[in-house]
Amino acid sequence: MRVNNAKSYFIDKLKDPEYFTERILKKHLWSVQAEILKSVRDNARTAVRSCHGIGKTFTAAMCILWFLYSHEKAIVLSTAPTWRQVEKLIWKEIRTAYREAIIPLGGSLAPKSPELHLIYNEWYAAGISTNEPERFQGFHEEHILVIVDEASGVNLEIFEAIEGILTSSGARLLLIGNPTAIGGAFHDAFTKPGFKTFHVSAFDTPNFTVHGITQEDIKSGAWKEKATDIPYPKLITPSWVADRYASWGENSLPYQVRIMGNFPEQGEDTLIPLLWIELAMERWEDMEYGEQTQIGVDVAAFGSDKTVIAVRKGQKFMPLNVFSHKSTRETAGLVSLIARENYTRNVKVDEIGVGRGVVDSLEEEGFENVGVNVAERSSNLDRFANLRAEMWWNLRESLDPDSLRNPEPIALPPDDVLLAELAAVKYKITVRGAIQIEAKDEMKKRIGRSPDRADAIVLALANVNRESFIYSGGETLTSKIF
Repeated sequence: MRVNNAKSYFIDKLKDPEYFTERILKKHLWSVQAEILKSVRDNARTAVRSCHGIGKTFTAAMCILWFLYSHEKAIVLSTAPTWRQVEKLIWKEIRTAYREAIIPLGGSLAPKSPELHLIYNEWYAAGISTNEPERFQGFHEEHILVIVDEASGVNLEIFEAIEGILTSSGARLLLIGNPTAIGGAFHDAFTKPGFKTFHVSAFDTPNFTVHGITQEDIKSGAWKEKATDIPYPKLITPSWVADRYASWGENSLPYQVRIMGNFPEQGEDTLIPLLWIELAMERWEDMEYGEQTQIGVDVAAFGSDKTVIAVRKGQKFMPLNVFSHKSTRETAGLVSLIARENYTRNVKVDEIGVGRGVVDSLEEEGFENVGVNVAERSSNLDRFANLRAEMWWNLRESLDPDSLRNPEPIALPPDDVLLAELAAVKYKITVRGAIQIEAKDEMKKRIGRSPDRADAIVLALANVNRESFIYSGGETLTSKIF
C-alpha cells in the first residue's frame, strides 16, 4: 500500500512542471519561466512576447521534456523559423538537460537528429522545420504539444497546418518569441481571445528586479550603482540594455522590441520591416559564402561618422569593416587591401562629397568605374525618384523572405547598429508617384547618427549596370555586375 501511495505521489508530482524541472532535471526556473510552464499545463494556448535574453529557448526545451515525460503516449513537436534554431538551440538545451537529469529519463535520444522516442513513433518529441506545411500533417494523439519558437518569423501556412493537429482535448500550443512583426498569427494571439498571454520586458527579469533597476535608472546611469551583482549571467543584463539605449535610442524599433518586448509601431513609411532584418541576421550562421564578391564603401564625412566597407560574397555579407578618422588616402588603401584579400576589383563607392577623393585614389591605382553617384537618375524613372531610391528598394526586395523575385534572400552579419539603421529608414511617394528614400541628413537628425553601415550594404548590393574588373591571381577579367 505504501508503495502504491508513493508511486501515486510521484506521478502527481510529475504533473507539476516546476517540480519536474527543478527536482528531476536540476534546472532552475525564474518566476516567469515557471508561470509559462504552468500555463501550458493549465491552458490550451499560451503566447509569450518578450525582450531579448529572458531564456525563451531554455523555457521551451524544459516544457518539451516535462510534457513528454508527464503524459502517456504524448507527442511533442517543436519548430522555429530556421533549422538552426530548432536543431542547435532548442534541442541543444534538451540534450543537455536529458544528460544531466538526476535520474535516467529513459527513452532513445537520436544522436544526430532532433528526436527523443519513448516508444518509437507512438510516444516521442521531434523538431520539425518550417519550409513545408505538409510536415505538420498526420499527427494525432490525446496529449500533443506544439511549441513555436521565435513565432513572429513563422508564416501563416505553418500556423494553419498546426491548427489541424490541435483537435484533441489534451492538445497544447506554446508560441514564444520577440514581437518583431505586426500582423500574423503571433501578433493575433495578443489581440484576440483564446490565449493565455505573457509580456516580459527587460525590467521584469531577475537581473533588474532583484536590484529594483528601472528604465529611469538606465537613462540616468543610476543602474551602475544598483547592479552590484548579476544573479543570472545568461539573462539580459543592465549593462547590455544601457549600451542599446545609448546606441539605439529609447524610441527606436529595436529598443522597443528587444528591450521592452513591444510589437513594433511600424508606420506605412517604414522601408524594411524589422522581422526581415532579424531573419537575415539569423540565417547568416547557416548560409555559405558565394563566389562572386562585391564591395560597397560609405566614406565618413566628418565627426562621429564612420567609414564602412561591406564585402558581399554571393548572397552572404562578411562582418562589416568599420573605421573612424581616416583620410581619403588611408580609406582608399584599406579598400584596396580588402579588395585584394578577397580577389575582387568590383568596388562601389558613394562618390558624393568626400567619397570623390577615395574614388580618385582608387582609380589612380587601376580600379575603374568605382564611383557611384546616388543622386543620378534611376534606370526606372516611373518608379524611383533617383538612383539612391532604386538601390535601397533593391535591398528591400533582397531581404523579403516571401518575394517570388527573390528565391534566396541575402544574409546579413549580426550587428546591432546595422539592425537599428536598417529598421529606421523611411520612404515616401512623390507627387509623380515615384519612390523616394528619406535624405541621409534628415535621417541623421532623426536618429542621431548617419546610417553608414546601411549605406555600405546598399552599395555592395547595388545592381549597377557597368563594366567592372575582377581581380584573380594577378589577372584582370572584364565582366558585368548583376
